[in-house]
Amino acid sequence: MLEVKDYSKQELADAIYANNIKPESRLHKLWREISGCPELVEDLRRLHSHTGDSGYTAQMVERIKYHLCID
Repeated sequence: MLEVKDYSKQELADAIYANNIKPESRLHKLWREISGCPELVEDLRRLHSHTGDSGYTAQMVERIKYHLCID
């Protein structure tokens, strides 16, 4: 189960894909999944804060979990 909290982009990718993708491919896969869901992209744009370009806030993680159907 993915905890809803602030994550760096790499930390989130590692948490989601830890068991099934090589570490060097995880961030790219997360980016592809997010960019493939226009509703999620829009949600993340609305929630974006300029203070954390290298990461995701807890609110953003909640939307990612919802749109990508992650527990």
